[in-house]
Formats: sequence, structure tokens, C-alpha cells
Amino acid sequence: MQALSRIFWTFVFITLFACYPLHALQRHIDVKPRVTILVDDSYPPYSYVSNGYLYGIYVEQVKLAARQLADHYQITLEAIPWKRGVAAMESGEAFALMPPYIHKDKRPYIWPYSVSLGEEAVVAFCNQGITLKNILKRKPQLEPINIGINAGFLILDDELAVAREKGLIKIWENKDTKSNIKKLSKNRLDCYLNDRLSTVMGVEALKSELQTLDMSQFQEDKIVLTRTAHIGYTKENGERFPYKLDFIEKMNEALRVVQANNHQ
Repeated sequence: MQALSRIFWTFVFITLFACYPLHALQRHIDVKPRVTILVDDSYPPYSYVSNGYLYGIYVEQVKLAARQLADHYQITLEAIPWKRGVAAMESGEAFALMPPYIHKDKRPYIWPYSVSLGEEAVVAFCNQGITLKNILKRKPQLEPINIGINAGFLILDDELAVAREKGLIKIWENKDTKSNIKKLSKNRLDCYLNDRLSTVMGVEALKSELQTLDMSQFQEDKIVLTRTAHIGYTKENGERFPYKLDFIEKMNEALRVVQANNHQ
């Protein structure tokens, strides 16, 4: 009888296990949520792809922070062209994107933002004889100044925004830092707006391709604005990202630890 009883209960167990939904089993096995953070793939030295790998000052910060969260989340950093990443956030498809500046009004679909990853100075680099200083006093009959920016970047200050409306400047969105520097060096652009360090490094990286290229041929015309960079999160709190608030809290704390360790 005992043997029959064991056989009976073994049969019951196997039957219940076989009927248990596969997705429910997966939830028990894979208890750590998978979190994907989209990352600008062409913004050196902060985030960029080289030889198929993602590098950068901000990337390393977040990677170190992600290690601290390894018991709670499976975190993936996915390189993506900036404009496409912004579009994924706007559509609600993506959970997080780095490293945007804070634009509550212009990007209402991103909220909240992480603690600061770092501060950047957006600078206007112009060809000799061109200036954006006192741009609103420029005579309207003159040809507009052609300014390049990286596609999807929101980096105009109030003065330049007004100048754009008045037709005193014309904004050209180009793929990335490299393409903008090339056009600036060939006088297809008059000025280029971007983070100072990113631009300087971009020029250095292009010297092997353009032997005559040198930073001295451009002038740092003006500091347009100073902003902090962050991880930006989707504003949606729906069922798709139920871990949102917990993840943000844990990631912020981990980033603070990483930054404190870096300053020791």
C-alpha cells in the first residue's frame, strides 16, 4: 500500500507540474526584472560605441552602479542613435534614456530624472570672423548664420531661440559630433553647438582622417548654457514598468555611492 501511495502522489505532482503555466514558472525562476537603459551611441567622452562596445564617463558610472543592483535587477545598457532614443521615450516604448539634460516642458514624456551624472558646458565653436555674441543686434538683411547641432539635442538658449525665430540664424541637425565638425571645417557650417569636451575630443579623433584639422582653426565664441546630464525615465507608471519607483530609488543611491568613491 505504501508503494502504491508513493506512486499515486508522484503522479499527482507530475500532473500538476505539467499543467502549471509556463509563464508562471518563468516568473518564479526569473525573479529579477530586466531593465534596459538606452544610451547615446555617439557622444564621446560621455557615451559612445567603439569596436562594437559601449564606453564613456557616464557609461562607466552607470555600469558600476548597476553592479550594486545586481541582486535586484538585470540591467542592460543599449547603444542607440540619440534621436531614435528620444523617439522611443516619446512613444512610451522605452523605460530609460541617458544622458539627457532636464527639459520638463519640451520633453514632458520624460520624468523623473536621476541624480546628476555630471555637468556640461555647451559652447559655440565658430569659424574665424563669425560670432553669435549679441546675435539679436545682427542686421536682418544679412544672410543667417548656419549653426550645426547633433540631431535631437535641445541646446539653444533663449537668445538663440529668438534669433532662430527672427531668421538671424539657421539650425542644421546633423547625425553626430563627427559629422558636424567635418562640416564646420569645410565651412558648410558657420558654428557648431555642443559640449566643450565632446567637441575637443571629436576634433582629436578626426585628425587621422583630416590631417589639416586643428582646434586652432575654430574659435570658442561663447558659452551657450551649462547643464547637468542624467538618466531620464519614462513618465508612464503603467503595468509595463511596475518596478519604476523602486529602480529609480536604488539606482540613485548606487550612483551616489559610485560618485562618492570616485571623489575619495
